[in-house]
Amino acid sequence: MKATADTAWKRTFVFAFAAQILGILGFSFATPFMPFFIAELGVAEGGEQAFWAGVALSTGGFTFALFAPIWGVVADRYGRKSMVCRAMFGGALAIALMSFSQTVHQLLLFRVFQGAFSGTLAASIALVASVVPRHRSGLTLGMMQAAVFIGNAVGPFIGGMTADAVGYRGSFRVGAVLTVLGGLLILFGTREPGAAADRQARTGSPGFRQIIRLPGFLISVLVLLGVRLSNSIANPSFPLIVREMVDSLDHLNRITGSIIGVAAVAAALAAAVLGYAGDRGGRRRVLLGCCLGACVASVGHYLARGLPDLFAVRILFGFAVAGMLPAANATIHSVVDPRSIGKAYGLATSISMMGSAIGPTLGGYLAMRAGLRIPFLVTGAAQLLLGMLILLFLREGEGKKVQEAGPGTRPIATSRP
Repeated sequence: MKATADTAWKRTFVFAFAAQILGILGFSFATPFMPFFIAELGVAEGGEQAFWAGVALSTGGFTFALFAPIWGVVADRYGRKSMVCRAMFGGALAIALMSFSQTVHQLLLFRVFQGAFSGTLAASIALVASVVPRHRSGLTLGMMQAAVFIGNAVGPFIGGMTADAVGYRGSFRVGAVLTVLGGLLILFGTREPGAAADRQARTGSPGFRQIIRLPGFLISVLVLLGVRLSNSIANPSFPLIVREMVDSLDHLNRITGSIIGVAAVAAALAAAVLGYAGDRGGRRRVLLGCCLGACVASVGHYLARGLPDLFAVRILFGFAVAGMLPAANATIHSVVDPRSIGKAYGLATSISMMGSAIGPTLGGYLAMRAGLRIPFLVTGAAQLLLGMLILLFLREGEGKKVQEAGPGTRPIATSRP
């Protein structure tokens, strides 16, 4: 019986891991080049390109934040696997539609659709967390984050070559096909044991208010918010900074994709290694070290004057920021009632997605008004603030009592931060 149970959760994890790579690969095929695509839609000036790219990226973040808790409740009640399929296929449709945009406003509309119906990572994490043993949560959830960074590593590089060959619209369409393939892996390769049997029990699961009061939950959500803000605030201006540094624009997309891809490889390594380290040595130490590294790397972006400098600081930034994700997700998993995993990750995603919603618009505005590099200084300051909050409000043993008591134990909500 034990061997069968072990095989079931490992199979679901492996297929979800592969599907997540394909899904993120599809999303990242063209979105890193959003400022350049917006230039094709008629926006000529660099600062305005950064601004509208920020608005486009933020639009999806806002709608995703609104819909994430709804999808989380639906996942707990009707099954998490179906939510991953919804996110994969819905995201693929949105990416395909973006390839037909003729104006910036049409692009924004399709981004709204994408935010409402995608969200592959949150859905996949909820699915994996519902089947994985608690003592393996740091490693497995870290690997799910690694899948994101693997997709982000390969996607921009291949997407850049595709854009050079067939244009940005072709890149969007290839990305949509890859995302569909990820959805098919989930549909036919994963299992959600006991989904139907547990459906009635899940209806009595803790509500949002109880989840928010769980020890360690809010600070973990703030970490996720900080990561999303840091990752997104400079996205509108980063490709334009690369454009300032290259001698020829012939291979601009390929160079931009290569820098983003190398950083994503470092991030994938960090998510896996530091996820395991957090399980063994303490998640608080990992988070504090990553905040410091991300702050240094952010300032390094501001000071970089050539492509080698930019490569180096981008690698450090990717490694540091990615290391925070498994620690935060594992802390949430360790304190949440198993019946409300989808609801908890939906709520966490909704709050943290405000970083992705606000970040690009704020970064685009700062780039237009104060200069392309100013968003990196704001990111560094945000990382310092996040480190102080972790130091003050996250305790090293947060959530371990629940883990030691066994996966069937219900955490007791407290008023501690």
